[in-house]
Amino acid sequence: MKKTYLAVLLAVASITSTAAFADNDSSGQIRQDNAQVRTDNRDIAKDKQDVRKDTRELNQERRDRNLDQAKENREIKEGDVKDAQRFEKRREHEQQEINKERRDLNHDRADLHQDSERREHDVRKRNRDAR
Repeated sequence: MKKTYLAVLLAVASITSTAAFADNDSSGQIRQDNAQVRTDNRDIAKDKQDVRKDTRELNQERRDRNLDQAKENREIKEGDVKDAQRFEKRREHEQQEINKERRDLNHDRADLHQDSERREHDVRKRNRDAR
């Protein structure tokens, strides 16, 4: 009787200690997942800030291009073709830079969207695993 009681007691102790260790592992994983989510949130916020800054710069370059267009039109109206050609070259160069920056900005926005989707997926997985 004592041997059976002792065997059952050891089995129960073994099961509860295994469950306790498993619980500690899952809580450690949850902490690690939370830390990763916070890091991702910071990175996404920084990327959003960079996109807003790039958008402002792109808008400023577009205003500069439009100013060069107005100067070119004024020079043509006044009959000064040489200066008009100079403003046209400057405007064409500005337009090439604008196009390049616009493409880069669109790539950054797509990357930001993918990062946000990935983070949301990770959060859902973390929450599902924590149950």
